[in-house]
Amino acid sequence: MSSDGANNGRFVASVNATRKYGDSKVTVGGEFSRELFYTATTGLVSVSRDLNKSNTTVAGGFAYSFNQPQLHPSETTESQHSVDAYASVTQSWTRQTVTQFGYEINQINGYQTNPFLRTEVNGVMTVGNSPDARTRHALSARLRQALPGETFLDADYRYYHDTWALDSNALSLGLSHHFGRSVVGGGAYRRYTQTGVYFYEPSYTGTPEYYTGDFRLFPFNSNSVTGRLEITPRNGFMGMPQGTALTLEYERYHSTTGFVAGIFTGGVRVPLK
Repeated sequence: MSSDGANNGRFVASVNATRKYGDSKVTVGGEFSRELFYTATTGLVSVSRDLNKSNTTVAGGFAYSFNQPQLHPSETTESQHSVDAYASVTQSWTRQTVTQFGYEINQINGYQTNPFLRTEVNGVMTVGNSPDARTRHALSARLRQALPGETFLDADYRYYHDTWALDSNALSLGLSHHFGRSVVGGGAYRRYTQTGVYFYEPSYTGTPEYYTGDFRLFPFNSNSVTGRLEITPRNGFMGMPQGTALTLEYERYHSTTGFVAGIFTGGVRVPLK
């Protein structure tokens, strides 16, 4: 990329249709997205079924994506095929306790190098070269627990492994509390760790087959802390309909790569009746 950078925008169009068959639900859909240097077309289907008097939900899905990254500043376009499948089981143990366990597998074939990032090869900054095939596995577990005093616990864990030898662990813990009927406040902490891919090096010498400058493939750890406040006035907000909510959120992020961020988000949710 040039030192002046480039403006970018994204157009997304999607359509989904869902139909219920007794205790089962089938969803079929698709999405098309396009931005300055990337185009993606995705088709998906998912199925879920309620069991055990609706206390258990079994779900699964499949998606196929055809992606076309452009090797900016060149006009050349590459192709990438992605196939994704998942399965999950959600269990309501009591009115206070819900768990979910899931597994996802993803196969990507085609161009997978980031054309915007460079790494040092024999002292020269060079666009990376990554393998054309990658299989990714992810296991996840979630807990939603109601505690005394209108307080709720959220706990999430995800383990990831792929054929590029990248392994990661992500743990999130959050608490939220209802201050009366109009105010909900809470906070969350997330810890993430990952190894580097098998061909990662800070710099390369000789004639390596694969090399990368993509920071997403480096070994690193990160921590983030989030605080969130949601206010839902009983009679609406600033003349808006009843049920309108104002959300304020602040996140502080830090990683061992030296990246530090403070992100403030504000939003208004307006119900359409």
